[in-house]
Amino acid sequence: MELSKALARIGFLLILAMTLALAGKRVSVKEVVFDSAVADIQWLGDDQKTVITLTSKGRLYRSTDGGEKWNDITDFFKVDVPNGAPEPFVANFLTKSSADPNTILVSGAKWSHYISSDKGASWKRVRQRSNIHTVMFHKTRPTWMLLSTWTNACARNKNKLPAAWDTDKGPCNHILYLSKDLGKTFSLVQSYVVQFSWGSPDAKQQDRIYYTHFRKKTGDQPKLYLWSKDVDFAYADATTSRLTSKSLVPFGNKFLVSHGFLFVAKVKDAAAQTVSLVVSSNGGSTWNAALLPEEIDEKSYTVLDASEGAVMLHVNHGAKEQQVGNVYISDDKGYRFSLSLANNVRGSSGDCEFDKILSLEGAYMANYKVLADGENTDAEDGNKDAEELEESAAKGSTVDQRRTPRLKGKEESVVRTVISFDKGGSWTYLKPPKVDSTGQKIDCPEDKCWLHLHGVTNFRNYAPFYSTENAVGIIMGTGNVGPYLRFEQDQTNTFLSRDGGLTWVEAHKGAFIYEYGDHGGLIVMADDVRKTKQVVFSWNEGQSWYDFELTNMPMDVDNVVTEPNATSTKFLLYGTRGDTGVMYHLNFEALGQPLCKGVWAADSVSSDYETWSPSDGKSVERCMLGKQVTYTRRKQTSECFNGEKFERPVSKKSCECTQENWECEVGFAREVGSLECKFAKDENYQFPQQCQRNDYFTAGAYRKVVGDACEGGWQPQQANVPCPPKPLSRGAWSVLGSMGMLAVIMFGVTFMSQNEKVRGMFGNY
Repeated sequence: MELSKALARIGFLLILAMTLALAGKRVSVKEVVFDSAVADIQWLGDDQKTVITLTSKGRLYRSTDGGEKWNDITDFFKVDVPNGAPEPFVANFLTKSSADPNTILVSGAKWSHYISSDKGASWKRVRQRSNIHTVMFHKTRPTWMLLSTWTNACARNKNKLPAAWDTDKGPCNHILYLSKDLGKTFSLVQSYVVQFSWGSPDAKQQDRIYYTHFRKKTGDQPKLYLWSKDVDFAYADATTSRLTSKSLVPFGNKFLVSHGFLFVAKVKDAAAQTVSLVVSSNGGSTWNAALLPEEIDEKSYTVLDASEGAVMLHVNHGAKEQQVGNVYISDDKGYRFSLSLANNVRGSSGDCEFDKILSLEGAYMANYKVLADGENTDAEDGNKDAEELEESAAKGSTVDQRRTPRLKGKEESVVRTVISFDKGGSWTYLKPPKVDSTGQKIDCPEDKCWLHLHGVTNFRNYAPFYSTENAVGIIMGTGNVGPYLRFEQDQTNTFLSRDGGLTWVEAHKGAFIYEYGDHGGLIVMADDVRKTKQVVFSWNEGQSWYDFELTNMPMDVDNVVTEPNATSTKFLLYGTRGDTGVMYHLNFEALGQPLCKGVWAADSVSSDYETWSPSDGKSVERCMLGKQVTYTRRKQTSECFNGEKFERPVSKKSCECTQENWECEVGFAREVGSLECKFAKDENYQFPQQCQRNDYFTAGAYRKVVGDACEGGWQPQQANVPCPPKPLSRGAWSVLGSMGMLAVIMFGVTFMSQNEKVRGMFGNY
């Protein structure tokens, strides 16, 4: 006891000494004012030092030093009007190449578009005179890209096309082009297109173009508000001299390419608006219908993640008002699904409160809605906007989409947060901190005391739970401790975990927006609910926090970002002050922290580093997905920075199997907080022949989690499952009828024998 007190006193003195050391140092702050709010930021170059910012009014700014100094480059671009004077350029959106970090395309609002292959130092006009709808660069070929446009006739139909541009007299339709020279020339891929996407490199189909299109190529293209048997799923190979269309799935309306899997929604009944999901794991050579406990109805599924060899699928089955759906997880083939989590929260646009903890394998967080008994447990949002459908193939799975600028409605419901450390095999509630950020005990009922965090559907009000690959084990979120998630500002605080979500601390009172730098060694955040002048940061993973003032004039903070790798100690904080956009460049190198030492001598007294293995809190060996993974990370008390070139040592070894390494087979399900797989009374379950003569049968209730590497240990036993009630034979119905008639006669005799009036009548004879 005395030793622990002494260690605690030493830790306090170290923090105090470090606080005093930082007191005389300041973070370098540079301010820039833009014409309007920031709409998008793109980081360019191998070193991520060139930054291009797009504002909400369509102006462009460029920085070559990570955002410290900016130049307005909008006036470089021209809008040449036929037979008229040039007009001011207004940018619509930015698209960065996934194959070349130096290449970026700017789509203009007035049929003028530009591309740069030298980080924006020079620009060339894209030879495309229509309004660009979507651009998708090739994943490995730097000069290849797909580009789609709605013909000018569509703008004419909406009275948005100037007479000088009205040269296209054809019908309104969505056209897909291929360019192999960064927009100098284009080849037609297909007209009347709904969706499109490049193939998956995982399936060695990176040069294949997938798309859905209307077979009928006449008249104005209809919007795909409803499932239609006039739309097919097809492909063309970009390496061939002629882009010949080849049909893959007739009536395939919507599709997704993700991590080697192909998912296609195929219309079953256009009148009833029902579809079936078909899946291919070999590039479309063979297809399997998704085997789900319930049918997919209408536009009712979202691929949440497919990055770890299995597919996480969110499915809606019914009541529109609930805005929830079930999460299912597949086997390694991607089409046999079992229930993982019921009543997962989804928004009106189809976003689901489900996210992967990016720094850890097999770890996920989700929010689910607690429904009263008798309520419908599923939701159907109805028809999505047709333009969202056209773009959805390019976005990828829900987990692939997460990192976007957050904008600024509030919708209350009984929601709880859960976490899985075994790829959705089982779910548990988040452990709440015992004290708040001021050291005061948190009061809540013991049997209903958990931590709940806001998800992506409420991002306009509060920052959602957030992780990055390079900040190993660190997760942050805004929410509250109690029986369920609260939506009031005075109940919402900011929380942090540094052990992959196993335990949590309250980082700060109030709702903040946050970002990680220095491989997770530096956390920067700001109040994004109220106007603020301050920035709060921690260099020791939340053990202590410091704040400083940006300016004397308060601002509304929209976001805090750093370069995509989260390895830098420089951040950009942006927001608005009135109608103008404001951005601050924050340089934490000015604090003068030295580089950490002793990465290969972790856990020694002389090293600034320690080793850490993530755990679900149940395994003695600190294992997840059947293996113990050991990471090297900086000690919380080490006053130093990792540096951008830091490479984290990682080691792995196999573990013995436990029940957590197994998920439920098709037809079986677990409750939150339980590991037992129980028969789910699945209406679509294929009962065996033996049920015709027996009252029960044995079946496997568990299957090993895809990618789990455990060996030996716990092995599941066959489960006894009751057979469905057997229909009665003709003879049985005859016997049952005779017994019924006899019962009626017996009842009549008994009634008459006990009735005084009847007995009197018989007594007179």
